[in-house]
Amino acid sequence: MSLHFTPIAELPIGVKNGVGGLIGRRLYVGLGSAGKRLFFYDLNQPELDWQEAAQFPGVARNDAVSIATQDRLYVFSGAGIVKGDGHLSVLTDGYYFDALSNQWHQVGTSLPIGLLGASGFELSPGKLVFWGGYCKETFDTLFAQLSEIDNVKEPDRQQSILTEFMSRPPKAYGWNSGIWQLNVETGRWRLLSINPFAANCGAGLVKQGNTITLVEGEVKPGLRSLETKQFVFQTESQVESSALPAIVDEYPDHEGLAGGYITRNQGQLFAAGGTYFIGSQNNAKKGQWYSHKGLTKHYNDNVWRFDGKRWHHAGRLPIGLAYGVAISNGQSLYLLGGEDSTGNAQQACYLMDWQ
Repeated sequence: MSLHFTPIAELPIGVKNGVGGLIGRRLYVGLGSAGKRLFFYDLNQPELDWQEAAQFPGVARNDAVSIATQDRLYVFSGAGIVKGDGHLSVLTDGYYFDALSNQWHQVGTSLPIGLLGASGFELSPGKLVFWGGYCKETFDTLFAQLSEIDNVKEPDRQQSILTEFMSRPPKAYGWNSGIWQLNVETGRWRLLSINPFAANCGAGLVKQGNTITLVEGEVKPGLRSLETKQFVFQTESQVESSALPAIVDEYPDHEGLAGGYITRNQGQLFAAGGTYFIGSQNNAKKGQWYSHKGLTKHYNDNVWRFDGKRWHHAGRLPIGLAYGVAISNGQSLYLLGGEDSTGNAQQACYLMDWQ
């Protein structure tokens, strides 16, 4: 068996660091570099190309967590500039797009934690569950400090602040280590459990029944996780966790992935694209916590496949990509937008078949 990539219609503009999901037979992708725009592609009417849905009403944002349900696309948190602030901050609001009415609505509850870069899914109708997410206080403090710098008068101060920030060990960032649930009907948040693994952001999430698999992500800025983790919901409040075989078990030079295209198809788990810094894992082992200092971000073009026992190298993407949206409809995989090694947001979209 092998991978095949078939281009589908290009997006009207490049989309990276955005949101997306499958609702019915429509692929949705937008926000991030697309600002407040959301697009959809009807798999039953591909001749209509990408169409534009209602515009997002909230603050424009990057790296929000999104969850597609039967007829809604939920969007929570992310990083954006609130009017009057003048600098980026972690947002604590949420919205949902109603695909039936083509309208956005604000979720009537404030987040108890920052969910910038988090991962989430719908456990049961109206019950959303989240992992990871950047600490709001840590993120907001950094960008408030950076916004006060006059780079002409203080050319070295910005670098000094960034160096201190990047030199901290993972736990110092205070990323969300809880597994949180939101009841969208009551607006009530509940801490279900503490994640026994290192808190991370930018991880890929795949749901199969009551089992959730999280693939890699990062444990601090510039340093990727090497773990594939599984969480089984015995009940809505009882979660059992375990470590699965990891890509690094088969490929010792693997550096981990953040912003990868992670999805499941035909009983196989796929991890494609993503970014990492060659040498960062080795630096971290030496206690050099600014692990990516002086290193170049690498845009991965490898595709790995997990068969339930081990990871295999399955093929390569047309180019190295990250920070796009991966969607499976059970039979086919769709890779939408993303960012290439030049940092440019991509319009290209692909149908990825495992045949």
